Amino acid sequence: MRFSLDRTWHRPGSGDVVIAGSPTRAFRLTTGGRQVAEALERGSDVPDSARLLVERLVDAGAIHPLPDASSAGADPTAITAVIPAFVRNIESAERVGRLVAGLAGLAAIVVVDDASPVTLGAFDAGATPVDVVRRPNNGGPAAARNSGLERVKTSHVVFIDADVECRTEDVTALASWLVASDAAAIAPRIRTNDDGSTLGAYESARSPLDMGDRPARVRGGTRVGWVPAAVLLCNTASVRSVNAFDESLRTGEDVDLVWRLDAAGLRCRYEPSIEVFHHHRTTLSELIDQRRGYGESTAPLHRRHGDVVAPARGSWTSVGTWVSLIVGFPLVALATAVTTTVVLSRKLKFVPNNAVESLRLSALTHVQVGRNLASAVTRVWWPIAVVLALFSRRARLALCAAALVPALAEWWDKRPRLDPVRFTLLRILDDAAYGIGVWTSVFKHRDPLPLVPSIHAPTPQRD
Repeated sequence: MRFSLDRTWHRPGSGDVVIAGSPTRAFRLTTGGRQVAEALERGSDVPDSARLLVERLVDAGAIHPLPDASSAGADPTAITAVIPAFVRNIESAERVGRLVAGLAGLAAIVVVDDASPVTLGAFDAGATPVDVVRRPNNGGPAAARNSGLERVKTSHVVFIDADVECRTEDVTALASWLVASDAAAIAPRIRTNDDGSTLGAYESARSPLDMGDRPARVRGGTRVGWVPAAVLLCNTASVRSVNAFDESLRTGEDVDLVWRLDAAGLRCRYEPSIEVFHHHRTTLSELIDQRRGYGESTAPLHRRHGDVVAPARGSWTSVGTWVSLIVGFPLVALATAVTTTVVLSRKLKFVPNNAVESLRLSALTHVQVGRNLASAVTRVWWPIAVVLALFSRRARLALCAAALVPALAEWWDKRPRLDPVRFTLLRILDDAAYGIGVWTSVFKHRDPLPLVPSIHAPTPQRD
């Protein structure tokens, strides 16, 4: 067994405590556990006798499985591709044809025509059989994928959206990571092609389908809380065991599936070393419609999964620190921040360099919660923030800071092919469109709870 360390991995003083994962956990190690930690840090193989500790670390997101370098992964003839397609024009149909041709070598390909205005014809994938299924009525991505899944006879299925560039070698490479992690589902990194346009530059830097450059265990409320089904390789039996995609969801159906798999005790993974490319929306109105649609899934997802869809989350001390600072009580904010450190210090007495580690964790927590709150203000709470800003100078300053500071920091970090002004304006429109979808969903389903943040105790979990 071989693993990579998550960037959160920290073993104070090279001792018998590991602090890592998402959410942050503190692991107390036995002598044998300390030897396992040292092997992990060296990149050495880990013996089977350490499987229990390793499973806990993987589940916490502290380490990530690596495939066997001598293994080619799963047999491509054990994988069927399901491609849901709603084709509006000939160009889109040709794109589906190129995708199908690039998947030659898999066991089979099922293209589901979801009652497209342009009827799809036959496709050629060499010796790989291609089945084109036309649905009589448009049911959305979930229904189309389920229609394809009904025809799958192999042990594994990969769902691939029609506007993605993906080839057989991408699928088989992804399969090697699926085998290594013993996962029910795994997704690659979805990048966006920069076609030279303004939207292309923005989407290549900030696509909602791009989950970043760090591998992760996928679970709601963590650093990578979900993965898109734009490309999703799954164990067929596992997907069927949770009744596949929920056809009542027009958007958010992939989020729902991943969370139900996780709730059933089945592992879901994200592996960014495998990259595929997604064609972005070509007009601003299309981008806004897409983001609004994502937001409209919030209330249905909340009904199914609770506050895991909360717009912001954090400890009561960190949230209190930021709220106190915003409303103009800096001394209260300082006192609350100090309280966070004191509480952590008392709870983590077993950690070497206790005071230093508590201060480090507190600082990281405050920064993360600040980012979460700023994101919630500009994405979900912005209608409330705008109303408050009409009457309060402090609210105006807070809203401007929430909109501008994270945007400029992200621009500096990613350095897109856009000036900071255009990037920031598009980011504000992007977030606002999502928020409109959330509020639409809240009113439609008469459920205000998706607007409520999730606040918890200020202590990392002990394991």
